[in-house]
Amino acid sequence: MKYREFVYVGEPVPELNEQEHAAFFMHFQKSILISLEKRGLLSASQRERCLLELEKQHSLNQKKRRQA
Repeated sequence: MKYREFVYVGEPVPELNEQEHAAFFMHFQKSILISLEKRGLLSASQRERCLLELEKQHSLNQKKRRQA
């Protein structure tokens, strides 16, 4: 496959603060898990366990940021 470089030429990319970045990343991870379930690569219980773990990690990261 030939290497191609893409350049974004649209509007300026909005700046995200740390909380918005974390929320975006969390939703992105959730959407990946849901997609894997729809494709039959994860069961519903596996997805649920992964979502619980993601939320646990997210809350731990928020607590660490507040303490810092």
